[in-house]
Amino acid sequence: MSGFSDAQLDRLFAAILVNDVVDPSVDLPPAIRVDYPSGHLADGFALSRQLWEEGFDRAALIAMATKLGREGTIDATEQLWFKHVRAKFKHLRFAFVLYGAEHRCPATFKAVTTAMGHLQDAFRGGRRGAVARQAAVLRLLLARVPLAVLGREIVRMKPSDSGDFRRFTLGQIAELRTMLGTDTVTGHTFHVARKIISRQVSFHDDMRTIHPADEHVTMSRYLSAINGLMGQFHDGLVLRKASGDLDYARETFAFPADIRQRLTSLVERYPI
Repeated sequence: MSGFSDAQLDRLFAAILVNDVVDPSVDLPPAIRVDYPSGHLADGFALSRQLWEEGFDRAALIAMATKLGREGTIDATEQLWFKHVRAKFKHLRFAFVLYGAEHRCPATFKAVTTAMGHLQDAFRGGRRGAVARQAAVLRLLLARVPLAVLGREIVRMKPSDSGDFRRFTLGQIAELRTMLGTDTVTGHTFHVARKIISRQVSFHDDMRTIHPADEHVTMSRYLSAINGLMGQFHDGLVLRKASGDLDYARETFAFPADIRQRLTSLVERYPI
């Protein structure tokens, strides 16, 4: 694995922290590139892995989960720390899907990242019982055996090549086109669309860090605006689901107009 500088890691993480900021002034490049050398893809995974490895403190994460499970709350500094750790987990999860030959996140790494997300949602929603349950799940997944499995998953990741990455990316955009071709979507479908956008933000953040080019900065900022709008809307869906006001898997609704317009402009710039 290549060793990236502290400055590169800092630039990447600074980009990650603004991946939901809506900048109305950013436009798309005339065309969006999907052909990248295999070396660029390997660099993207290596960068994401190093950011995660240098930001993962098992003992501190267990201590925070234990405190949440016992007391149901953590202070503002601890909340920010947890947010940052979770962001690094999510970034590596995106990297597995983007850069791996199988284009999926391994089971154990996915389980840990998902547990962190459920714990954060429960805490934000003030659901004390759910906080205790999710904290217990997270502590269990951070035990020595699951973490050993997680480590093997990272080492054994088989990288994607240039042609496969192109097919995967265009397949993701085709999914978005299909979603936009319907009048309404479910909460689950909306979440799938947001994950596609989040992964593309992640990709361009990696590329702008390792192989700087204006196109990556532009794409990152445009996608971040969509990601932010979709995140705000999805947070509302999660709250409605938790309160029993929404059947997340079955109830349908229209894409918010601003999100639909931005997504439509995006998919139109990709090659077919």
